[in-house]
Amino acid sequence: MKRTTFLWVASAMMVAAGCKENAPPPKPQTAPASRPVAAGPTADARRADARLGMMERYAIWKAKREAEEKAAAEAKSRLMQFDFSKLDKHQALFAFEKETRAALDKALVKLNGKLDADDQIKKLAASQQKSIESQADAIRAMDPTGTGSGISKDHDVILNLLVFEYPSAIIHFFRGQTKPLAEVRAEMDKREEKISAWLVEVQKYAKEEAEKGAKEEAEKGAKEEGAKEEAEKGAKEEVKEGAAKKGAKEGAKKGAKEGAKKGAAKKGAKEEVE
Repeated sequence: MKRTTFLWVASAMMVAAGCKENAPPPKPQTAPASRPVAAGPTADARRADARLGMMERYAIWKAKREAEEKAAAEAKSRLMQFDFSKLDKHQALFAFEKETRAALDKALVKLNGKLDADDQIKKLAASQQKSIESQADAIRAMDPTGTGSGISKDHDVILNLLVFEYPSAIIHFFRGQTKPLAEVRAEMDKREEKISAWLVEVQKYAKEEAEKGAKEEAEKGAKEEGAKEEAEKGAKEEVKEGAAKKGAKEGAKKGAKEGAKKGAAKKGAKEEVE
């Protein structure tokens, strides 16, 4: 029994060994593929102007600033040209605004403390409304977009304050509330100062432009006069040169004739001698 078991075990071990020898060699294991790593930013990925020198960056900044200043100057010049062409209308409108405000201020002083002060202010405001709206229509007709003039929007704000906020603020003042009137007056003062300063600048600009135009015309006239004088001088020189050439030609002819005469005389004398 023991011998049989031993033989069986030995046979099994031999079969296993043979199978192992005949088995194909194991496949070599390869390392897992690594994931690609995203490339980081290179030195050239910085802002374009970061690689420029200080002088180059300054030149770019200066050119940009000069372009902006030129555009702003051109825009302001365009506004001034427009407002100078409408100067009479601006001045008349500004005078109307100050006159309307003065009437309200006068009523404030006169009616303060009276029982019917509120009603009187409302009545005054109602009487002014139609003329104020007419002036507002004139502004919109003059500058429909509100971008052609440097002060049309300021006119519009003042007229709106006169027709609505200013009378209301006066009534509040009668009732002891002084803040609304102070705020409205401050806003109107600011707008009026801007309009006044702008109109002075427009007149100054127009005067300078007129003087500049007159100077350019004078320079142009001087250049044309100089060109005319040069042309006349050239014409005279041409005449002189032509006269000189003519004189030289005539002198040559005269000399040729005299030479011919002398030659003929010599020939005659020689023939006489012979």
